[in-house]
Amino acid sequence: MQLLLRGFIFRLIFTGIGFLISLLIAKLAGASQFGTLSLIIVNAAFIHIITGLGTDAAIVWHGVTGTNYDRNKIFSFTVITAAIQLLFFYIIAILGYLFLGHTLLGGSYELRIFFAETIYFTGLVIMDKFLSLYYSQHEAKLCNKILSVISGLLFFVVLIIWFIKPILIIDFPIWIYSLFVFIPSFVLAFFFIIKFKPAFKNISQEEMRSFSSFSFIVLITNLIQFVAFRADYWLISIYYDHTSVGVYAQASKFAQLLWIIPGVLAGLLVPALKNKDEKLSDLKLISLCRISFYIHVALSVLLIIAAVIIYKFFLPSIYFEGFLSLLIMVPGYLFYTITVILAGYFSANRLLKVNLFGSILCCGSILLFDFLLIPFLSYNGAAIANLIAYTITTIYVITRSKEKFRISFKELLNFKKSDFDIFSDQVIKNI
Repeated sequence: MQLLLRGFIFRLIFTGIGFLISLLIAKLAGASQFGTLSLIIVNAAFIHIITGLGTDAAIVWHGVTGTNYDRNKIFSFTVITAAIQLLFFYIIAILGYLFLGHTLLGGSYELRIFFAETIYFTGLVIMDKFLSLYYSQHEAKLCNKILSVISGLLFFVVLIIWFIKPILIIDFPIWIYSLFVFIPSFVLAFFFIIKFKPAFKNISQEEMRSFSSFSFIVLITNLIQFVAFRADYWLISIYYDHTSVGVYAQASKFAQLLWIIPGVLAGLLVPALKNKDEKLSDLKLISLCRISFYIHVALSVLLIIAAVIIYKFFLPSIYFEGFLSLLIMVPGYLFYTITVILAGYFSANRLLKVNLFGSILCCGSILLFDFLLIPFLSYNGAAIANLIAYTITTIYVITRSKEKFRISFKELLNFKKSDFDIFSDQVIKNI
């Protein structure tokens, strides 16, 4: 449990700062430019999943469980896969811009946006690969501390720009966000190389097959999950415009705040569950799910209150049109916090088909209702689709968890005093 909590606060800080920067961009750049940025982020994530081939999860799993995979081998696999992924992106991005005349991610005709997108995607790949590398070496606290410190400094710089020359954020929002991703990722990679001095090592065909077999199912699962989570952005942009995407994207970002804590915990579960010295037990995992869910019930109320204040006193008035969508989405996002943590457990134990079937169910449900509702209800239709799909998926995952843990639904959600044992003094000291 100590390992699970060590990098939690730092990762939370980094993610929170990312939200604040996007919020500032939404305010200054306007809904249309924010919608364009949101589409760039979505399209970059889609290409990242396809070109990444599920290797990020394979790096973590093999690093923490494989006795034959030392640091040098994991580092070599990380660098090779990152290089291949980036090379593929650079080729299609350059060819697309030369022959189609617009950028790959955002469809812009400006050369400066082309370079901004390239910087963003490079940072995205390096960050995800090296996060996985740090996690595979049980260095979650170290990498998340680096990210939180660097992102904090960058946020301070952005605030200075806001006060001194806000026109820079208005005119270059994509560059601001791209550098916020690229700079921490570069520092993360540079620090790992300086501190651990890794060397390249040959990877046998058998080891590559092991990486590939794990990666393939993860790739399919991630791809399905992504389409389920972000197809609504594409459909809204097709049926409406980038302004509508921006309004909906901001409402989604508010709702996604409920996934920060479960997402961080899920990322830390693999090393925690596979740590021989201090393994996270099934009972503690169930306690973690319970505590997380009830904390997020309270956080949901606080989130709505905070959103109203930000909508009314900080963001341009057009964003408030997405408030109803936020209210519709919150219950679905709340239920799905359970799925996020349990999916991390299934992944750690190579029960990948459970996650795959859950992703298929979620994707099928959300696409069906997106196509039915978005043309008539715009982003409110997307919000309804999210609510239905996330609820259905969570019911499925809980059902499979009951079989695995051999407990009833009531036992899974029935709060106990012993749940607080995971926050013992000994654990807190190691955060």
